[in-house]
Amino acid sequence: MLNIIVFIIGLIGAGLISFGAWLLSPAFGFITAGLLCIIWSYLISRMMAINLITNENRVD
Repeated sequence: MLNIIVFIIGLIGAGLISFGAWLLSPAFGFITAGLLCIIWSYLISRMMAINLITNENRVD
């Protein structure tokens, strides 16, 4: 349950940051949203790689 709440709050935060940038200029809003998506993708890929490495090195 906590994971879902954290994910939803993260999405709301990203949306608010992008909307705030869009209020300054529509181009800033799209740039900010794109950067947030790239950062999110990088962090998730990194997390998955770390989990894969630690699972392969685990001795049962």
